[in-house]
Order: sequence, then C-alpha cells, then structure tokens
Amino acid sequence: MRRIFTSPVLALLLLVAPAILAAILYPGLPETIPIHFNAKGQADGFGPKSSIWIHISILSVVGLGVYLLISNIHKIDPKKTANVSVDTYKTLALAITLFLSIINASIVLYMSDALKNLGIQNIVLPSVGLLLAVIGYFMRNIKPNYFIGLRLPWTLEDDENWAATHQLAAKLWIPGGIIIAVVSFALPFMTAFIITVLFTAIMIIVPAVYSYRFFKHKKV
Repeated sequence: MRRIFTSPVLALLLLVAPAILAAILYPGLPETIPIHFNAKGQADGFGPKSSIWIHISILSVVGLGVYLLISNIHKIDPKKTANVSVDTYKTLALAITLFLSIINASIVLYMSDALKNLGIQNIVLPSVGLLLAVIGYFMRNIKPNYFIGLRLPWTLEDDENWAATHQLAAKLWIPGGIIIAVVSFALPFMTAFIITVLFTAIMIIVPAVYSYRFFKHKKV
C-alpha cells in the first residue's frame, strides 16, 4: 500500500487526469468559456474554449515541479539533515499534487458549467483546508530543511527548536485545516473566506511566536 502512495506513476496520473477530463468535455464546451475568476469565485473574464488547455498546462507543470522538488528534497537540500524517510516526502508531494489536480479539474468542470450550481469556491476552499490538515500531519516528522516546514531563523539553526515548533504546528494545522474544510463547504463564501484567512494566520503566527520565545528562553 505504501508503494502506491509514493509511486511517481500515480502522481503522473493525477497530473494528466484534468487533461483527460477536458478532452472528454471539450466537444460540448461553448465557444466562449470563463477563464478568470474573482475573489468570490465568479467568472469575470472570458475567452475561446481552446484557452482551457493553457490553464490545464500551467497547473500541471506547477504540480509536476512541486512533486519533483518535494520528493527529492533528501537529494538537494544543502543542510543534509532531512533524514526522515524518503517515503514521507513522496507521500506529502503526492498530497500536494492531488490538491493541484483537484483545483485543475474544478476549473475544467466550471468552464463546462458542470459546477454552476455548486461554485468553484465550494471546492477550492475545502481543498485548501484538507491540504493544510495533511501538511500538519506530516509536520510531526519533517526534519530541518530549507524547502518545506516553518523555515524560521530560530528553527533552522536549532534542531530542538524545529522539532518543538513543528509538533505545536501539527496540533494546530490538523484540526484547523479540518475546520476550514467544513465551514468553507457549509457557509457562504465571504464568511468562509474570512474564517479561512483568520485560521491560517493563527496557524502560522502562533508557532512562529512560540519558536521565537523558545529561542529567547534557551538563549538566556
């Protein structure tokens, strides 16, 4: 089972899935489709249906780059202390790839009017919440590195600070991400958006302040 979640083949399938979906829906797309969305998830820009391939390509390339970066951190990180299991990084990379693929597929469905009764924001914000929860889960095992995690001056210079800060962050990010996912799906967009911003700020600021206080206390 672990090999499935760390397989680059699965990551590749996730990345091409939106393109396959687009190919299936393409003949039925209107000649003009929404290509840009405002903060409320409403279409405010339109273009020819062929432009759907540009959007798919951009997110797919970004997803591939993120997957390759995170799954190979153990090879390229200059600290050479990220000695956590390689499978952990590959699983995290796959989770982020899944998130980007969901967003990509949601855009395709929205362009085809398949989500007109749901709204793209009802998929994007819950997906963000679940991704934060997943990242929080992996924070417990992420070792000091320059690419992922809470890369603060105090955490990068002190392994004990890094470990304590990320243990606290995990306790905040897991429930915080789940709460964001639930309220984002159940509440009106603006209310859900405000809650998402507020919770995300708390999830970042609290561990950062804790890390600094840890540093000051240890320095005394």
